[in-house]
Amino acid sequence: MFFKIIFLVALIRLLIMNEEPFLCSGIYAAMVFIFGLITGTPFVSVLIATAIAFALSSLYFWLLNRFEGFFWWIIMLVGFFIGMI
Repeated sequence: MFFKIIFLVALIRLLIMNEEPFLCSGIYAAMVFIFGLITGTPFVSVLIATAIAFALSSLYFWLLNRFEGFFWWIIMLVGFFIGMI
């Protein structure tokens, strides 16, 4: 869980520097894919989990890239809490 928090913080910093939400979501989905293969999950399940992770993280990073100020903080915190579940 600690690794996931650090990874999300790093991706948010990358988003702030590059303003490319789909780059960040692609990196996140690649991490989900690699860890799914390492844990021995069936390949079809890994593909489905990766597709879902890419779609949700794309939405999350796109919203973070679109909003500023108060709404940015709300989106970031809600995304962290949802990501930890």
